[in-house]
Amino acid sequence: MYNLRKTSRAITLIIVVAVIPQLAFTQVADSTQSSADSWDRFSVSFGGFLSSYNSGILFASKQIGVGINVDIEDALGLNSTTLAFRGKANYNFGKKSRHSAIIGYFGIIRNSTKILDEELALGNIIYPVGTEIKSKFDLTIVRVKYGYSFFQDDRISLGATFGLFIMPVNLTVKALSQSENKTEFTAPLPLLGLRTDFAITRKLFLRQNVEVLYLSIGSFTGSVLDLNVMLEHKTFDHIAFGAGVNSNRIHISIEKPDSSIGFFGDIKMDYTGLLFYGKYFIACNSS
Repeated sequence: MYNLRKTSRAITLIIVVAVIPQLAFTQVADSTQSSADSWDRFSVSFGGFLSSYNSGILFASKQIGVGINVDIEDALGLNSTTLAFRGKANYNFGKKSRHSAIIGYFGIIRNSTKILDEELALGNIIYPVGTEIKSKFDLTIVRVKYGYSFFQDDRISLGATFGLFIMPVNLTVKALSQSENKTEFTAPLPLLGLRTDFAITRKLFLRQNVEVLYLSIGSFTGSVLDLNVMLEHKTFDHIAFGAGVNSNRIHISIEKPDSSIGFFGDIKMDYTGLLFYGKYFIACNSS
């Protein structure tokens, strides 16, 4: 059986093993390359993300104060492997282009229709065996960040990022004979990150970044761990192509009812995927 998680880990290992010798042998080569040749002034990228999910949602009822842990892939018939879309825009500014303004997008829409083979309880609604239910799970992640490169030369750029992780979540379950059960809210969470960009050659780059957070305020707790490892090739003067691995863990918990979002309980998502993208860029030395 095809295992996307194992494949992602294998590709990550291959990238690391392939890149280390490249770094050793190309450190002296292309000595006339300047930092303006290596780094971008502006870039925008868009690609597809083939992801494998492990999700769980704990719904709770405000009326009776109980919930049930639901594996949404299994209970609602949603695919555990799906295609998502990602995009990012990046603008570097300042005298040495060390400052960055970044906005990123990640979106998934998953629909399913299933005839229940066992009873399903969501909040205060019970769906009996044999009920045909239609479900829709929308997940959007928007990152708005500021970045700063604290070390940068013609080969290496090391930096930190600070910003917000905004995640609108919408899960809708509906049966023909019963009312719609809908849960939706938006979770804005602060993010801290580190990134490293290596110019292996004048055209080939290894890009890595990790972002983390843990926030607990009142009855709300949120945590995120996001890791990216990518190889990017600047194939043409303003066009690049890249491929890599992304791993992301998200846990949001709301312990008490909140009328502003109409939800309390837990959302846990753990996904690993392969990312392929194209990028338009303008180098720092471009007029």
